[in-house]
Amino acid sequence: MRSLLVVVSAVAATGCIGKYIRPTSEEKFEATPERLERGRYVVESLAGCGACHTPRPDGNLTAAEDGERALGGGNLLQDGPITVYIPNLTNDAETGLGGWTDDQVARAIRDGITKDEKVLFPVMPYTSYQLMSDEDVKAVVAYLRSLPPQKPVLPRRENELPFFLKRVVNAGATLHAPAVNVAAPAAGDAVARGKYVAHLGHCTECHNFGGKGARDESDRYMAGSDGAFEVKGVGKVWAPNLTSDPETGIARYSDDQLKAVLRTGKRLDGKLLAPPMSLMVPHFATMTEQDASDLVAWLRTLPPVKQQAPPRELDPAFAKLLGE
Repeated sequence: MRSLLVVVSAVAATGCIGKYIRPTSEEKFEATPERLERGRYVVESLAGCGACHTPRPDGNLTAAEDGERALGGGNLLQDGPITVYIPNLTNDAETGLGGWTDDQVARAIRDGITKDEKVLFPVMPYTSYQLMSDEDVKAVVAYLRSLPPQKPVLPRRENELPFFLKRVVNAGATLHAPAVNVAAPAAGDAVARGKYVAHLGHCTECHNFGGKGARDESDRYMAGSDGAFEVKGVGKVWAPNLTSDPETGIARYSDDQLKAVLRTGKRLDGKLLAPPMSLMVPHFATMTEQDASDLVAWLRTLPPVKQQAPPRELDPAFAKLLGE
């Protein structure tokens, strides 16, 4: 808590968060067939944007996605004392991105800054997306523009955040230097491309989550979450260790076993995954074999860390839904 107070004080002392806000252009990103297809793949498979942004009944993230209203927003992410409204990503002028420029959308994706220069709550994984290449972010925006306008399942509402957390976010403590001139990793470099896939899939947002946000690469990198994700209606779930530790990590599993988790939604002990990971499975299941292999190749390079994730504590009704 004290360290967060220091962050807020330091940011406040600068007088603004202007250094994190790059000016945007009026450029219209060309929607070539190749760019649209790449954008579709990033949005629907690698980033799994629909896991949060596609409407679900009553805005409940544990319900099934409404594929007829793709990316129309209106869901509620409820984690302990936090409730975050998930916005509409379609071109609806009133509730979506219809009034945004392409570059404003790109800035929101990679930098977490809205059209009106407000800070997005970091459940939107811009800390990972800052590594999205210039070409890929243009492809994503072009693809979003190609979707039919939709209305959100629930009307817009304010996020519900603890007072201090709201201050920290609004002060810019979650922001980074603007993402500019970002290149994709070289073709043929499996490890570099695997790390890129991991960031587009925002794996680090959960599997490297510490008590005060993401840990850096010198601190138990990808060894699992320090705290539980408390999803309403689900219970408490900890992200597991993805390092090469042979006892608490993934070293004892084959590449095919690891890829099967992404495609089937079943843990390596045969039990079904729970949210938040289970929300991503329908999207990760459509990842190309090459990207899945590259992702596993990168995970194999992570130094071993001995950290055992606690057993999940599911609400009885949700455990029954999973067949437990």
